[in-house]
Amino acid sequence: MAANVKENEEREKNVLVWRNKMEKSKKGEILRELRKLSVQVVALEREKTTHLYSKRSEFRHDFSVLEELDSKLTGDIKSEQVKVKQQLEKISHMVKRFHKELKDVKPTPEFVEKLKVIMEEIEGTITSFKENQRKQYEELIRDERMTYQEIQAMERKFDAWSQLAEKPDNKSKTPAAPLASARDITKDLPPQVAAFEKFLEETGGIRGGWDEYDHGTFLKFRNRYKGKIIFIKHALVAIPTKTEEEIRDHEEWYQTYLSMNEKKKESIKKWREKKEGEKEEVLSKVESELAEDQQKEEQKQQRLKEQIQEEKRQRFSQLNAWKVQKELERAQAEERKLREALDKAQKEEDRKKEKAELKQKVENYKKEREEEEKFLEEQKKVWEEEEKERHRQNSAREIHRFRDRDQRKIQEKLAKEKEKENEKIQKQKRLDRLREQVDIEVDRDPSRLLKPTAGWTSRLKDKGPSGSGPVIQMPHRAIPSWRQGMT
Repeated sequence: MAANVKENEEREKNVLVWRNKMEKSKKGEILRELRKLSVQVVALEREKTTHLYSKRSEFRHDFSVLEELDSKLTGDIKSEQVKVKQQLEKISHMVKRFHKELKDVKPTPEFVEKLKVIMEEIEGTITSFKENQRKQYEELIRDERMTYQEIQAMERKFDAWSQLAEKPDNKSKTPAAPLASARDITKDLPPQVAAFEKFLEETGGIRGGWDEYDHGTFLKFRNRYKGKIIFIKHALVAIPTKTEEEIRDHEEWYQTYLSMNEKKKESIKKWREKKEGEKEEVLSKVESELAEDQQKEEQKQQRLKEQIQEEKRQRFSQLNAWKVQKELERAQAEERKLREALDKAQKEEDRKKEKAELKQKVENYKKEREEEEKFLEEQKKVWEEEEKERHRQNSAREIHRFRDRDQRKIQEKLAKEKEKENEKIQKQKRLDRLREQVDIEVDRDPSRLLKPTAGWTSRLKDKGPSGSGPVIQMPHRAIPSWRQGMT
């Protein structure tokens, strides 16, 4: 089981390494693409500011509305960036908290449930964030499609205007060109708009061939008299360059201009309504496509979610098995350490006991040695006193006798030591047998090491008063027989 867990961990580790490499490569490509797009955006922004929003531009007033809209959209983008950054920081904080919890794994149901709750919170937050982003991206895609269609319509309109602008030159070169241009305009524009544009082109523009001052004076008097025919006489005085017949012709032209202009406005209104209908149709089509895409995405998300849940269950089972195995190994290690500590403590106790017994034996041996030395000294003193009391002729015999006695004492001592050694061995054997039968527990008394021994206590009791009285006899070594005559 441990081998399988280890093999699974190794396989997961290799998979994670491969995924990290792939993610790093994809991330690098995305970052390079983003940097490239950022450079392009900066260049476009600079070009837009230079050509459209510049204070020196003569079209600044026309683009002021676009500048305000651009400023508003820029603010919305910045606020959206801040919002997305906050959401990402929240998700990052939750993931870091989950990793922190994994550092101290506890094989308990409560801990596993806590990890499960944290993972569900992280998953819910990420899913909600992805869903919001998906909706925003779908809205942006829909707006992009609408904008693209509007741009295409405007391009067609610009092409028609360019064809209309090229018409005078074609007219001067070839007479048949205006008819072809008119047919092209009629084909691309509504009939009323094409007729109005053709009328303006044929009659000299929006002032009917008059200059701005004469036409402005004509409109001033006409508006003052609310279009009554009497205004012609007053306008004739104010416009000395024009005759009454020319003013009447200009009035007829202006009425035709107003009539065709109204028809043009109505036609444009109908065209806009038609375009709105087409726009709604396109929107409905786009919404249906987005709904289908959303349904497919939801199915994909559902399958991915089921796959993630299955992977989670497998990881949880492997994690539980790994936790149980680790807990078992830790319990075995703790039991082994405890057993080693107990063995070490028992060995230390035995060593202390052996040390105490050895110390006691050393003390006993020292005591016996001191007693023996004391006895030997006393015997030596007696022997020296007797040797002095005897005559010199008996010195050799006495020395031989003392030597025999010393030899006997030594033999007795050796026999006694051997007997003590035998008793010691027998005693040790009995103690070993008793120790095997009975587990003796002795209370520890560290203060006993600092107390005087029984021998030392008895020695202090037997010690008499010391004084400086006269020395009766000083012991000395015996004089050999071969030196006795030399003294």
